[in-house]
Amino acid sequence: GAGRCGDRRAMVSMGGLVGATTPGLLSFASCLVRPFKKSHRTPTRWPKVGDARDGMAPTPLDEVDAVVGALREKSAEWCRVPCGQRAAMLRDMIPLLIDELTDNRAVDLSTQHKGSYGMDCAEEGFISATVATAVREYAETMEAGARPKPIGVTTRPDGQQVVHVGPQGVVENMVFPGARHELWLKPGAASPPTQGKVYRAAEQGSPINGGVSCVLGAGNQWVICVLDALHVLLAENRVAVIKMNPVNEHMGPACRRMLKPFVERGFVEFVYGGAEQGIHLTGHEGVDAIHMTGSGATYDAIMWGGTEAKVKSGAKLKCDKVVTAELGCVTPWIITPGEWSDDAIEYHARNVVSLMVNNSSHNCNATKVLVTSAAWDKRSQFLDTVRRILSEARPRVAYYPGAEANYRKYMAAYPDAEIVGAKPADAKGPVVPWTFKTGLSADDVEAGINDTCCTFEPWCGVLSEVTVPADPAAGGDAGAQIKGFL
Repeated sequence: GAGRCGDRRAMVSMGGLVGATTPGLLSFASCLVRPFKKSHRTPTRWPKVGDARDGMAPTPLDEVDAVVGALREKSAEWCRVPCGQRAAMLRDMIPLLIDELTDNRAVDLSTQHKGSYGMDCAEEGFISATVATAVREYAETMEAGARPKPIGVTTRPDGQQVVHVGPQGVVENMVFPGARHELWLKPGAASPPTQGKVYRAAEQGSPINGGVSCVLGAGNQWVICVLDALHVLLAENRVAVIKMNPVNEHMGPACRRMLKPFVERGFVEFVYGGAEQGIHLTGHEGVDAIHMTGSGATYDAIMWGGTEAKVKSGAKLKCDKVVTAELGCVTPWIITPGEWSDDAIEYHARNVVSLMVNNSSHNCNATKVLVTSAAWDKRSQFLDTVRRILSEARPRVAYYPGAEANYRKYMAAYPDAEIVGAKPADAKGPVVPWTFKTGLSADDVEAGINDTCCTFEPWCGVLSEVTVPADPAAGGDAGAQIKGFL
């Protein structure tokens, strides 16, 4: 790829907004914090369900062909667009973002389809901030010739190089106190590390034409579609056709408006539809690369023609294109035992629950497995705190297709799991109650016994605890138990 060392800092905070020079971003920040100034939480806003949901007409296949053909004609032009012009196009995106987000156009539309649970539209507002932060950082990267200077580079004893990239600046250090963001390069990487391969090639008179990339958008977070498009354009040097996921295709026009500087010049275009359009695009002779965010089953269908075909002896790849994919995760939180204060337990338990309930738990980084030590004397207190905070969280509509079926599968594996939440009488749509299963054995899970919690991504509001047994050799030595746990 482009090897961008300096522009992969975390993009989940308001730091990028405050650090930007565009006054509109400060207005956007004010918009996001406004709901928190209220003396009490706002009422629940249930999302649109069923026929009430907005949709987009599927793009006919001949129009899909035309889009791919038009993009293909533009790929040679795109690979020759210099960093300065790319930076200007990115800067031109910022007022478009502000227009979409501060007037509650995109944010409110997304909230209508996901619901709002006591924070007005702030949850969708904060996730939208990642786009503004990314655009600013990409612009700064282009302004640095695609080779921004990292904070520093160190070498591990085994020779592996580590690039220190963040946090940078006052705001990022305030948002991420005590954090250190690093890129660990592959062993044997050039020393000193290089950056911006495609941009170095262009400077040397041999621009790399990446061709056309098909981006299969994420259905859970519309911002990923915009971020993936920017990555394909700027890191891979490809033009992009973006197929929105049917779950959030209503956000496609807003995403297109945000990317207007690239759309107007013919470097990005959007199409809509389901499996028919996806299959057509991923097999299209005019598409050189595929990037997808979705399920393992979809990936297997692209690569092998299905999961069954994949597991057959001697199975051959069906797809010969460059494919990158983000296929979800059963995200663990390792709770290191120690002398935790009551405040620390409250703080970290709230973080655990916050990440679990966000977006109705339809996130690949939602908290799914707590890993604890059976020897930790604060374990019960921590679990009770998680349980209490989870019980206080408002129930949410599980808007993503398949969530209820996933919940039934989880409960079939753990019928004694504790149901902490309940379905409100006025809920519009399916509600998966917050559910907590504790006391699973790490030894059993490692042996493949009772391991559904670690081998199945539930994509709904469940949380499991896996306990590492005490180290008999450590006895009552707390320090030795911590060492054994780690």
